[in-house]
Amino acid sequence: MCAHAASPTPDPILDAIRTRLRNQYRLHRRGALFWTAYQGMQLELVRDHPHDHVRLCNAMADIAEDLGVVEHAQLIGHRNAVSTLR
Repeated sequence: MCAHAASPTPDPILDAIRTRLRNQYRLHRRGALFWTAYQGMQLELVRDHPHDHVRLCNAMADIAEDLGVVEHAQLIGHRNAVSTLR
C-alpha cells in the first residue's frame, strides 16, 4: 500500500481512474501500452479538473505504485518532491 494513504476516502474521479488503471495493468503489465493509457488518463485529468490536477495526478502515481507498476511513485507539484520511498 502507498506510504501516503492510510485509508483512502471515496472519490468518484479516483475510483474510475483506479478501475481503468487496474484494467490496463492486467492487459499490458508495465509495457508501453500501459504507459500510453496512463498518459492519456493524465491528460484527461488535466483537461477536466484544471484546479485539482496535481492532487489527482499524484493519486494516479500512488495507484500505479499500489498496483506494482512502479516501485516508488514520483510525485509532482511539491517544492521538495521526492519519491514515496518506503
